[in-house]
Amino acid sequence: MQHTDCDVVIVGAGPTGLMAAYLLQRCGVRFRIIDKALAPNRESRAAVMSARSLELFASLGLSETLLTKGIMTQQIDFHLSGRRKGGLNYDLCEINDTPFPFILMIPQSATEQTLLDALAAGGAEVERGVELVGLTPSQEGVDIEISQNGELSRLRAAYVLGADGGHSKVRHHLALPFTGAPYPQNFLLGDVQVNWENGHDHFRIFMHGERIGLFLPLAGSGLSRVMTTDIGAADNNLNGDGDNDTRYAGHDNHNVSAKERDDGEPAALELEELQRAFSSAAQVPVTLGNAQWLTKFRTHHRCVDHYRIGRIFVAGDAAHIHSPAGGQGMNTGLQDAANLAWKLAAVLQHDAPESLLETYESERLPVARDTIAFTDKLFSLAAGQSGWRARLRDALAPVVVGPASRLGFVQAKAFRKFAQLDIRYGENPFLAPPGSSDAPARPGIRAPNAQLSRHQDLFDVLAGYCFHVLVLSRRRLSPPQAAAVLKSLASLASETVKTALVARLTVGIHPGVETVTGKDVFVRYGLVNDTAQAVLLIRPDGVIAWRGDNDDLSPLIAFLQRFSAAEGSSSPSS
Repeated sequence: MQHTDCDVVIVGAGPTGLMAAYLLQRCGVRFRIIDKALAPNRESRAAVMSARSLELFASLGLSETLLTKGIMTQQIDFHLSGRRKGGLNYDLCEINDTPFPFILMIPQSATEQTLLDALAAGGAEVERGVELVGLTPSQEGVDIEISQNGELSRLRAAYVLGADGGHSKVRHHLALPFTGAPYPQNFLLGDVQVNWENGHDHFRIFMHGERIGLFLPLAGSGLSRVMTTDIGAADNNLNGDGDNDTRYAGHDNHNVSAKERDDGEPAALELEELQRAFSSAAQVPVTLGNAQWLTKFRTHHRCVDHYRIGRIFVAGDAAHIHSPAGGQGMNTGLQDAANLAWKLAAVLQHDAPESLLETYESERLPVARDTIAFTDKLFSLAAGQSGWRARLRDALAPVVVGPASRLGFVQAKAFRKFAQLDIRYGENPFLAPPGSSDAPARPGIRAPNAQLSRHQDLFDVLAGYCFHVLVLSRRRLSPPQAAAVLKSLASLASETVKTALVARLTVGIHPGVETVTGKDVFVRYGLVNDTAQAVLLIRPDGVIAWRGDNDDLSPLIAFLQRFSAAEGSSSPSS
């Protein structure tokens, strides 16, 4: 058998695996990405991209490509028995700490192709038709047995990432429990042409008795995504239990999203069946046609107990699956990849301690559990009601949804939850405690965007998948003072650490200083008086790792030592 070495083997080329591969490529890590599918996914699959994911793509220079392939919507309408009762309108939110105050409706195939193109530009590609057969971990690495065209071969890697979806073979080889259960309802889904009097430009949710229907616009083809509860009798064959049930939906693996018959083939869905079910939920005149993709599925809510066993990790649907409510699945997987990739690079390339990798689980597992709880509540409220509970929901919905639709703070809170903007990681050795500061931007949370000047935002300065040392000075700096700060920052700059000084100046401009013309960035980062200053360390995944409330860099330099096992080193890896 052939023996090949690399740093990381990624199993699965859905959005999570492709994002992990691209980030590792940018970090200079040697990797291979394999997938048993012979060709890329050409279906829409996961179709909702959140603001947090768009911020990640923007930092990589890829967001503009995605925006041209999708539809931006700022509105979600709620319909009850055929009548609109209100909804979420993000125009009312005044969300100004992200460049993307909207939902992007984009086919998963377009997201994957964007990442495939980016990988190809760097000289990498997915190894197709390659199936994982076995994993043998040791203290020194992982031996991986693969099959391609019926031939077995071996390769050895320092680490393995399982991003191979809901039926993950990596997870099975680790014998990781996948705790949870299926929802009782079956669902019908199709990418079809929708003819009706309603518009095609935003998300719509329809509820009628025990039935629910969803409408999502898709770009480019005149098609839309339609999903609805199956109004037929429940299929007992879908009531699988535990990890041995191979009939649940995944967002990130193009082999497992359809309901299967006992012989393992996808159960057929006819357009007429989808038409009847969706019409029953929507209660408006509608005609479906030109079906490009039809499938039946049952969705589950499941989560692993551990994201890491030794040198093997799981991410995306291999680690967590949940209802499609809220469009969280693919977005959560993308953030898993962003959290892990720089940590692997730090350990592999810059001798960071192995304990850094432990923070992948401690940070991301609580997020997965919270997401499952959140989507479970949404799903149960909308689709999990029957009998008197459904009638009570229908009676209360107009009373609640209507007024909430007119309250900006309610709209903003809902948007931020759906957009994953307010996720907070708990303290760990590589994430400084928030200290006594009550500043809104502190360790453990995402660094927010802010306007610096008429033509520049803070995210323009923080671009790139690397560490950023950011000095903010609301106190006006003279040219000599600015030069002294820049000199100190220069000692920290490297290939993996970028530095920036954002300040007010006493006169003119100064080379290397991002000059501020307003107060937005200072308010956003909690610099409340005109003499306030702050230093922040922002991780490659956009999370604040450390903050000091003056311009003294020595505590930061001491903190940076944690990211390298080499004595005296002060630069983390990106």
